[in-house]
Amino acid sequence: MIESISNPSLFGLCFCLVFGAILSQISTPNELCKNGKFRLVEHEKYCDYYYRCDDDGHAVEEKCPNGLVFAGYRRGMIDNHCGYPYIVGCPDGVKVMGQSPSNSGNCPWSYGTFAHETSCTKYWQCWNGTGTLQQCPYSLLYNERIHSCDWPQNVPDCQKHPICNEKPNGAVTIENNCDRYWLCVGGYPRLQRCPAGLAFSIELSKCELDYLVPGCEPVQPLVDDNAVAYNNNGTSDANRDSRGSL
Repeated sequence: MIESISNPSLFGLCFCLVFGAILSQISTPNELCKNGKFRLVEHEKYCDYYYRCDDDGHAVEEKCPNGLVFAGYRRGMIDNHCGYPYIVGCPDGVKVMGQSPSNSGNCPWSYGTFAHETSCTKYWQCWNGTGTLQQCPYSLLYNERIHSCDWPQNVPDCQKHPICNEKPNGAVTIENNCDRYWLCVGGYPRLQRCPAGLAFSIELSKCELDYLVPGCEPVQPLVDDNAVAYNNNGTSDANRDSRGSL
């Protein structure tokens, strides 16, 4: 038996038989569409390509807009079939992107969200190759891993904010603002707001009744006691109030 396998001609024949058997188990695009019904089938190699099965059983290769991947029939955001890679979960280490980045302006890909070049609080929202600059709300930072704004402690690649240099943990006042303040946590600021009727106290480092915080006392409207308004009948509103409705 060992001598038979060592024969080059027999070895080549065995290899061809085994390799041919493997190929016979791999479905071709047209075989995926052999039932003759319209459907969409994912590509065997690329995330951003897929097959459209025609009614005659033929497979037509299609591609998603640049930067998006095939999500399934009526499961995407573009043409109902393609979506963001980080939502779909592809590339996944097996499949790759078949298209190259478009590198249009501030958009590496024509569709998607991408980090700003210099700012951690901003990012680019790209749609059809056009980038729109977005600002994260409050004190959040853009997290490229989840493609969304996130708490600063979850974005270690960004530097800590200078607002918290003197007090990395604690409250920091905002100039000329009574009800808002920064709460620094590990060197990262979070914008806070006191409830209605309260103001931030520097001394207590917490929200306090506004009339107890110097400079934040509520302003009472001025009333001129000498001013008396008269109605069309010549009767003063003050007299009418004392007697009830006329």
